[in-house]
Amino acid sequence: MLDAGGVILDESEHEEVRAKIIVDILSPIVSGYSISSYCTDVEEAVISFCPKTYEFVFWKYLKDNLSLFRELYESYLFRWKEQKPPLKLSGGLEKELREICREFKIGIAGQYGQEILAFLEQQAILDCFTYRLTQDDFPITKPDPRYFEQITKSFGVTPQECILVGDRIDNDIVPAKQLGMKTILIRAGLHRNQQPRIPFEIPDAELNEVIGLAKTVRKLANI
Repeated sequence: MLDAGGVILDESEHEEVRAKIIVDILSPIVSGYSISSYCTDVEEAVISFCPKTYEFVFWKYLKDNLSLFRELYESYLFRWKEQKPPLKLSGGLEKELREICREFKIGIAGQYGQEILAFLEQQAILDCFTYRLTQDDFPITKPDPRYFEQITKSFGVTPQECILVGDRIDNDIVPAKQLGMKTILIRAGLHRNQQPRIPFEIPDAELNEVIGLAKTVRKLANI
């Protein structure tokens, strides 16, 4: 089971655009606010296991003014929708997928809807995915472990038969482990420096990129 953002998709360009928008909105009201300030705030959110990174950044400076927070956050969402870059595949993923799907069935887990299926079809790799449900097919999402439970039930397998590959300890690794899945953490994107708070949160394996994923999956599956 592959997380969409950070595993299937390289979101680095997305994060650059988000950063520019947020700095542009906050700099007129937060003296000296810059990309460096934003990166510090994001790291604070990541370390604290905050579920909503961008809301955290706005709320940090606007928690005494709820109406202004709502106004500026809505402005950010509007501008993000207008400026959102096209989806981009993680480097080296296709080769890994081709290798994995020879021995395993692959599904998607992540907060992307039908657009990711259209993108994967454009990239000529949708055939690697046996299970093609997306976030649009479920009423709940991560980090609720019931989200993964519903996915596995739809796939016709038990959580114990699954390996979850994600890029966040809080949203991916923890709920997957709660259900008994094996887990692989890809240290990429905003959450690459997130660390386990207790031993239970340690993933079964870690990679710094998707290259080598097929080998790691096989190792965890004892093949």
